[in-house]
Amino acid sequence: MLLLGTKGHLEDLDRQFSIAEDVSVTAIAVGTGNGVWGAYVLLDGNRIASVGEYELAPVAHVELGTGQSMAAVDDGLLVGLEGARLARLDLFEGGLTRVESFDAVPGRATWENPASASPDLRSIATTDARTWLVNVHVGGVWRSTDRGSTWTNVVPADDDVHEVVNGSAGVAVVAAARGFGWSLDDGATWQWTTEGLHAAYCRAAAVDGDVAYVTASTGPSSRDGRLYRSRLGDAFEPCGGGLPDSFPFNLDTGCLAAREGEVALGTPDGHVWRSKDRGESFETVTERVGRVQVLRFV
Repeated sequence: MLLLGTKGHLEDLDRQFSIAEDVSVTAIAVGTGNGVWGAYVLLDGNRIASVGEYELAPVAHVELGTGQSMAAVDDGLLVGLEGARLARLDLFEGGLTRVESFDAVPGRATWENPASASPDLRSIATTDARTWLVNVHVGGVWRSTDRGSTWTNVVPADDDVHEVVNGSAGVAVVAAARGFGWSLDDGATWQWTTEGLHAAYCRAAAVDGDVAYVTASTGPSSRDGRLYRSRLGDAFEPCGGGLPDSFPFNLDTGCLAAREGEVALGTPDGHVWRSKDRGESFETVTERVGRVQVLRFV
C-alpha cells in the first residue's frame, strides 16, 4: 500500500481509494514490529488515528501542543510537537506523555528556526536496534538508545537537517542544508557528500537497502528542485526516465519514500511520481490531488 496524505484527504494510491476526506494529513507512521503494526496518521496536527482498509479509527487527541511529526516505537508512537518538544503515546495503556528528558537537552535555548518563531520537531526515525533519532529544525539530530532517558547530539544544529530516515541493518540517512548524510552504525557517526548533486541544499531523503534517494535544490526558495539516487558512499546521479529534469520548487520533507525497489515522490502542485525499478523510470500515478504533505509505503 502507498499512502498519500494531502491538506485535504488521505488516499490509498494502490487502490485509488480515499480513506478520509476533509482532513490535513501531517504525518504517517508505519509500524513493522516491536509491538506496533500497521499505519497511523497525524491529522490536523491535533489527533491520531489508525488506518484501516476502508476508514480511520480514532486513537488519541494530541493535547500537549500542535503535532508535527510521528514515528512508531515499542508499543506506541513518538510524536514531535511544535517548539521542538517530544511526546510518547502508549497504544496499549493509552495516554500521551511528554518525554521530559528531551526538554532538558543542552543547547536548546540557542535553537532558532528561520521559518517560524520556534524550532520544529521536523522528523523522527526509529531504527532496527530501537534507537530513536530526532530531527530538530534547527537544532540538529539527537540520538537515544535507552527509550529517551538520555540523549546525544549526533548531528550539530549548524548542519540544518530537514529529514532523518531509518533504513535496515544500522543504516540511517539525512537530508540537510549541507548535503546528504548517512550512518552505518545506527546513527552514532555520520558521513557527508554532495558529489553528483547540482546544489547542496537537501530537503527529503529515503533509503532502500544500500540505495539512497535525496532531493536537492539551490536553497529554501529554490525553483530548481531535483531527485537523485546512489549506492551509499557513491556519487549521486539524477533520477530520470519520465521524471522532469527539474521541478520549479523544493521537493519537501515527508514527500519521498522507497521500499523494495519502489520509489514515490509527491510534489507541492499535487502530482505523485512512482518508480518500480529503483528510480530508473517514473510515471505519474495521480495528478492534481492537492498539495502533497506525506507519502509512505505500508
